[in-house]
Amino acid sequence: MRLLAFIWFLAVLLQAFSKNLIILDYHLNIKYIATHLCVNRNHPELHCEGKCFLKKELEKDQRRNPAGVPAGKSAPDVPFCDCHFRLLAPVLDSQPFQFLHFVPFYLTGIHNRIFHPPAMC
Repeated sequence: MRLLAFIWFLAVLLQAFSKNLIILDYHLNIKYIATHLCVNRNHPELHCEGKCFLKKELEKDQRRNPAGVPAGKSAPDVPFCDCHFRLLAPVLDSQPFQFLHFVPFYLTGIHNRIFHPPAMC
């Protein structure tokens, strides 16, 4: 059961960070991508260095995992309460704000008889 939960957790993380993983893979393999996979590898004056391949991979990932609302649908309206809390205003303004509330500590005779330091011989 733990193994299944761990595999599911990794799958969710991989899907969530897929764009970051593509960029990391590009930076780790930039020399190989620039010399073998780049569309403009025969034109060094363009200084592409594999950025075209990175752009293609990011577009492919975007098509695979679309984010946001599809073009034909609109986002649902989220209700927003724009009400002012007028009932609480007089109560909050009438009481002074205190940072510290001091409670005096008094010992009674009962506590002194039960809890005391050990007697020294």
